[in-house]
Amino acid sequence: MARTLHMLVLGFCVASASVAAAQGDAKLPTSAEVKALLKSEPINDANWPAWRQRLISWFGDRSRQTDEAYKEAARYVGARAGNNRGLPARLERDHIAWYMLANHYLDRQPTRPEDLASAERAFRQSVAIEGEFARGRRNIAMALILQVKPFQARGKGLTPSGDDPRLAQAEKQLAETARLDPNLDLDGYHGMIAEKRGNFPAAIRRFEDALRKDPENVGWAVQIAHCILLDPHATGRTARIQPLVQRFPKDGVMSTLYALSLAMDNRPRDAYDQLERARSLGADPTKILPPDIIRLIEGAGKPSLTELYLRIMAWFGSVYAGVMLSMAGVGLVLAVRTRGTGALGLLQQQTPTELVQEGRIARVHGETVLARMYGFALMVGLVLFYAAIPFVILGLLGGTAVLLYLIFTGLDRIPIKLIVIIVVAGGFSAWAVFKSLFTRPASGAFGIRKTGAQCPQLHQLLAEVARKVDTDPVDEVYLAPGAAIGVHQEGRGPFGMFGINKRVLTLGFCTLRFLTVGELKAILAHEYAHFSHSDTFYSRFIYQVHMSIEEALYGMAGAGGWITYVNPFYWFLWLYYKSYSLLAAGYSRSREYLADRMAATLYGAAPFTSGLTKVSTDGTLFEMTMYDHIAALLNEQKEFTNMYDAFARYRNEQITQEDREKLYKNILGEQGSLFASHPTFAEREVAIQTFPAVVEADDRPAMALFDDPGEIESELTRFLTEYLAYIRYLQAQAEQQQT
Repeated sequence: MARTLHMLVLGFCVASASVAAAQGDAKLPTSAEVKALLKSEPINDANWPAWRQRLISWFGDRSRQTDEAYKEAARYVGARAGNNRGLPARLERDHIAWYMLANHYLDRQPTRPEDLASAERAFRQSVAIEGEFARGRRNIAMALILQVKPFQARGKGLTPSGDDPRLAQAEKQLAETARLDPNLDLDGYHGMIAEKRGNFPAAIRRFEDALRKDPENVGWAVQIAHCILLDPHATGRTARIQPLVQRFPKDGVMSTLYALSLAMDNRPRDAYDQLERARSLGADPTKILPPDIIRLIEGAGKPSLTELYLRIMAWFGSVYAGVMLSMAGVGLVLAVRTRGTGALGLLQQQTPTELVQEGRIARVHGETVLARMYGFALMVGLVLFYAAIPFVILGLLGGTAVLLYLIFTGLDRIPIKLIVIIVVAGGFSAWAVFKSLFTRPASGAFGIRKTGAQCPQLHQLLAEVARKVDTDPVDEVYLAPGAAIGVHQEGRGPFGMFGINKRVLTLGFCTLRFLTVGELKAILAHEYAHFSHSDTFYSRFIYQVHMSIEEALYGMAGAGGWITYVNPFYWFLWLYYKSYSLLAAGYSRSREYLADRMAATLYGAAPFTSGLTKVSTDGTLFEMTMYDHIAALLNEQKEFTNMYDAFARYRNEQITQEDREKLYKNILGEQGSLFASHPTFAEREVAIQTFPAVVEADDRPAMALFDDPGEIESELTRFLTEYLAYIRYLQAQAEQQQT
């Protein structure tokens, strides 16, 4: 390939030249000043004399800050040239106008042979008017050089055009230029002559001298690269051109020539990459090198589908590795503000009356910034997760295809069983990830719904607490058989983004036997605070990501079996789940602290702490024991009439005070975790210990809120028994299907 490329290279000619000249003494305007001047005084017939003087004073500007003015002047003069490529009478004796007209022809893209000839004639006319105009003579030389092809076809091959008479004419013009203005740098132009004569080492030396005098002139660097490529005896082309590319990293022409050198040195893949880079810089390689050369390079270096797949996955992996590290890092940093006594700084030191403002806990500026940081980070994490799903699906399907390709091309004997395992694992894993996009939280709550007509006193109390928290009351209330007390919000549309559909309260009934009305109010104030702080809205986003990833992981594990543990996309989702959970946990903990402060402010620290203790101890004990007891009775085809009576007897007769205290100590000794969505019991106690013990005392038993609590307990007993029986039925059905 290298030899073929070299033969093609000998046939192309680069018609680029750069004017190198000494910097004049005149103060030069900045590029912004030039643009402003052109806007306020566009070049026209009336102000051409003024612009003419400016252009003369700016000759020799190596900074390129005035280039736009010269280009605009060339366009102005070019627009006034007639079909015979002459100038009107008012410009006919103006050597600067002819000079600009020549530049107008050279600026055309692509530059045609007739344009080069017209440029030469215009430069000669400029010199004919002003014989001492050194720049005009230099540019005559340049126009002559550009008209000479680098090689002439002679016999069966190509030879340098060293005997072309125009090169000798160009040398005479350069000699006269040097006499008229010894300060003009002419090394580059002598280099162009040496290049056309095939003396590439001499040309390179001349171009290097020109580049040293004008270090920012990428044109001379391009000429050096040309000579290295054109020289049939050159060695180490890539190593010699690479420093030039590094010196001018934003030049697409240099990248294109570098691609050619890489291809000639048998590095087709690197050459392909450089062509892509040149395009990213705005260059069109087919306008710099012959299209045949570009096609040859791309044909040899274009990556295969397998390599393209690996490149995409490597890019995806590196980007999301940074995303996950960032989420984990932000989560760790923010967690410091939401653990233990660190949370005490989230609130201003105000009286309880001042602390609650319009249903919200007053917060210091730092906490507000913290909340915004969390909200922004969580939203970005959610968006990036869903943006990753197409790459994961593509990765799973592409990885499956690559494995099959390697098996079919690399093995003499095709293992059919392995083929089936790979296809099933890859296909169903991709399907599981796709389905996770449409995972939605279940509607409703676990328990039995109770309306205001069925439990009027309970609903009156809920409305009272809602008024105190200054939020809307819940739309639905569910009595649950266990200890869970919580709220959630069901929204319209994906993630509830189109408004609230309904607010739901789940009230675990097992602890109501032990709670007072005052304790229940404090706990409800905590839950309602989540509504007033908009926590239930944001928690839907967190829950959605968790649920979608869990669904995908479960589906991949079920489809892949042991292959799951060598599947990189499974571990990608697992790591994303962990990093997002770490970030979300700190947000959740901060909201729990704020809700605790609401409860302690409105009803006192004592009832809230004691109520939380009962939920944590007696509620936990109920769920630890009664579920197993119900399952045991189902095995005997029996069931409880009232499981709450059974639990009370068990608690009073079989659980000693010492056992209860031990359970309480275990709760107090709970160790916090960065992944925990709630603070520990001990952390919550410390966070509200400075609040008044009791604000509003109400020692009535919570069961007094129900007209017939025994009937509700029996109803919930039947509900939980039927639910567990149904779960056992589903498990038995699944076992039968497996056998």
